[in-house]
Formats: sequence, structure tokens, C-alpha cells
Amino acid sequence: MSVWRERLLRWARAPRDAGQDRGAAFVEMGATVILAALIIATVYASGVSSTFNEGVRQMVCLVNGPGCGDQTWVDEDRPDEPEQFEWGSGNSNASDNKNLGMQAAAADPYNWTDQEWTCLDGLWSAMSNWDSGMVDPTTGARGIVGFNPAEHGALPSGFGDSASAQINWGLGYIQEAHGSPCTAWRYWQSTGYY
Repeated sequence: MSVWRERLLRWARAPRDAGQDRGAAFVEMGATVILAALIIATVYASGVSSTFNEGVRQMVCLVNGPGCGDQTWVDEDRPDEPEQFEWGSGNSNASDNKNLGMQAAAADPYNWTDQEWTCLDGLWSAMSNWDSGMVDPTTGARGIVGFNPAEHGALPSGFGDSASAQINWGLGYIQEAHGSPCTAWRYWQSTGYY
């Protein structure tokens, strides 16, 4: 029996030369894979994994999740999607607002006509498509002229309710900040704001 034992141990020992391997590396790898599979199966069957997962879930709940009842953080009510705005969608007053803008731009103190009007139309069409109710959820720009409280300060009185108030503010702002609609339009084309 000792002869068989000696042969078995010699065969299972790591070879000194690759030519003497006789499959020992394959047997070692197989034994390692089987041992790892047994450990994983034992952990899974023992319920340790669910205990660990529950502990992690409770930590998430304590930091930034729902109350740790039966509800998981994945089940938490998600906020409604923000309203999607398509420029000018549902703006039935666009042509009326353009007419108001043209009249105001042509009147004193501006006296802007022809090319300046074309630039103003391009600018405010790009900003809001002449929609007095437009609110850009990304920048906060409002109304026909793209008034942005973060850049322009407090919302002027009556601004939200009146296309005329928006147009009058916008014309004054263009004259003060840029001098003319074409200058403001060129600036907008290169920067995305005016």
C-alpha cells in the first residue's frame, strides 16, 4: 500500500519540469474551482447574502432613501417628469405678438424698420417663437424676449401677463445693451444669449 501512496503523491506533486506535469496543474485548477463554487453555494444557501443586502438597504434608507419599511429605495415614488417645451407649440398668438413687436419697434424712440425688424424677428423667433408664456426649463428664460431673472434681475411688473409689457421691456433692453436688434441678433448667434 505504501507503493501506491508514494505513486499518488508523486503524481499530485508539482512537477519540476513541464514534461513531468502529467495533469497536476489541471487537477489543482479543478479542485480550486470546485472549492470556490462550494463556498459561493454555501453562502447563498445560508442566507448570509440576504442579511448583507438588507444591511446595505437600511444604510441607504438612512442616508438618502425612503423610510425603511417594506418599501425599497427602487420602489420610491419618482418625481413627475418636467414639462417638455417645444418652442412655440400651442402659441396661437404668435402673429398678434409679432404685429405688436413690429409696431413698437417702428415707433418712437426706436424707429427700427426693415433690416432691424428682420433681425428682431429672427432673435425673438429663436428665443421663444413669440410665445409670451414660454419658460425655458434649462435657463429660466421667460416670455417672448427670453427675460432671465438670474441675469436681468426682478421680473418687471405685469411682465408675465402681457405680451406688450414683454416687448416694451425687450426693445428697451436691446437699445440699452446692444444699440440695435441686428447687433443683439449677431451677439445671440455667437453666444446663445443677448
